[in-house]
Formats: sequence, C-alpha cells, structure tokens
Amino acid sequence: MIRFLIVIAALILILLILRSRSKKQNGNKSNIYKILIFSLIILAIIFLLATSGKFLLPQILNIIKIGIPFLTKFIGI
Repeated sequence: MIRFLIVIAALILILLILRSRSKKQNGNKSNIYKILIFSLIILAIIFLLATSGKFLLPQILNIIKIGIPFLTKFIGI
C-alpha cells in the first residue's frame, strides 16, 4: 500500500511539472493536466477505499458492536 501511495505521488509530481512547463508555453494545455491530476487523485482514493474495505468494514462493525450496549444503557435510563 505504501508503494502505491509513492507511485501516485510520483505521478502527480510529474503531472505538476508538465503542467507548469506547458503553462509557460500555452495556457490551454494546462487545463488538460489539471483534469488529469484531479482524476488521478480521485481514482487513487477510490482504489484505496475499495482495497482497504476488507480492513475498514470489520473494524467499523466491531466498533458498532461494542457501542450498541452503551447506547442501549443510555436509552434505557
């Protein structure tokens, strides 16, 4: 997972460098790089959520399972 984050950060850095170079030459092409950067970030977040779901969902369910008795005590009072 750490390698994936490093690769995504490197890709974003490369796109930022290309965007700054193209901004000096043409202002219109920098919009393409801006869209690419945002789409890469969104796809990385979706991928991380999809792959880490097997770790996050059971922990969230355990927290809910532990929290329900406390909640019922406060409702019962």
